[in-house]
Amino acid sequence: MFHKGKLVIFLGSFLIVLYGVSAAFYGKLVARDEAYKELSVFMEVLKKIDDDYVEAPNMSNVQEGAMRGLIDALDPYCSFLSKQQYEELQKRKADGKAGIGIIISKRSDVVSVVSCERDGPAAEAGIRPGDFLIAVNGQLVEDKSILEVDSLLHGTPESKVKMTIFRSSKTKPFDLELTLKSQTKAPVSSKMLDENVGLLEVSSLADVEQAKVKLKTLISAGAKKLILDLRGCADGTPSDGAGLANYFMREGMIYYSQNRQGQRIQVIEAAPERFVTGLPLAVLIDSSTAGAAEIAAGALKDQKRATVVGERSFGVGSAQKTVQLKSGAILILSTAKYYTPSGKAIQDEALHNAGILPDVQAPDDEKRQDLAVESYYGEQEDLGKYRQLQEKIEKIQLDKALEILSKEEAPVRKAA
Repeated sequence: MFHKGKLVIFLGSFLIVLYGVSAAFYGKLVARDEAYKELSVFMEVLKKIDDDYVEAPNMSNVQEGAMRGLIDALDPYCSFLSKQQYEELQKRKADGKAGIGIIISKRSDVVSVVSCERDGPAAEAGIRPGDFLIAVNGQLVEDKSILEVDSLLHGTPESKVKMTIFRSSKTKPFDLELTLKSQTKAPVSSKMLDENVGLLEVSSLADVEQAKVKLKTLISAGAKKLILDLRGCADGTPSDGAGLANYFMREGMIYYSQNRQGQRIQVIEAAPERFVTGLPLAVLIDSSTAGAAEIAAGALKDQKRATVVGERSFGVGSAQKTVQLKSGAILILSTAKYYTPSGKAIQDEALHNAGILPDVQAPDDEKRQDLAVESYYGEQEDLGKYRQLQEKIEKIQLDKALEILSKEEAPVRKAA
């Protein structure tokens, strides 16, 4: 009887514990039920394909296609690469790093050109930001990841690449053949303008330390006010963008990243030892400003360190991790988004919310339309019209930045 009583007590305690644990897990299961309710439908579709398709299907290919579709539905920076695709991508990377001078992304599931390197092969051939890429060397790219497409546009110097482009102003796609070139132009340049205004032009953040050297050169040359030109700058890492902003900020938050639970997983603050100058500052951005440059512009704007002038930037701001699956396939998954100090997400599915909105829009919508009409009726050929229009827009933006800086007082230099 004694042993039987102990057994009853043990079983009762076990059931109570089991109930508690089950209740805890039940809450999670209910929460996840919505996310997985379509799994049975997916499995049913696979079974129907396997059973009833008109030919014996290659189920491995079917499942890989389903995986790519699943990942593509998330955001443009998530990717699924089969083992073979990943090996091919790595091989193309090893073949050479020469390119055509463009940064690409996806908009509405179509590969689009974010920015073109000034005087690079793409710009010289007439490719423009906003163009859509349909095929590379005869391969359709609609179902390829950004990583795959970018690798197709790189290779050994002087090799050729054929691109099929669609432009909204044209009625049908057109082909261009370009020669791959290694980047030769310095990504950062500087010059002195009138009234002791120093202009720091950063077209690439591949070497943020070069921007520091050029900035110090401007200050040594007597600059009392500064313009940071980030138009067309669309590469670099978040730390590059933070480093650039830090040159103009002694303290304060630069950006933070946040996961799906709303938790801040990384907060980046300015480091006093990396600060260079507190001179009055204006920042130029446009629709081709993306990624690291947006982190810099967003920080300088939110911390009231600079007046941002130009157009809304592109909107690239998420962190990815790479996971190697048992099959050898690679999964690249976005795990966090980047935010400016005020809590503005740089990347947003709603295009009207994406990117950094300038403090001062230049040119305004009415002026831009007037310029477009004026350019359309000009006598130059199509490429010439486009370049002339861009030059006018860039001058309006620069003039507006100079106008804003003219109203700010330069600091008085103390005698040594």
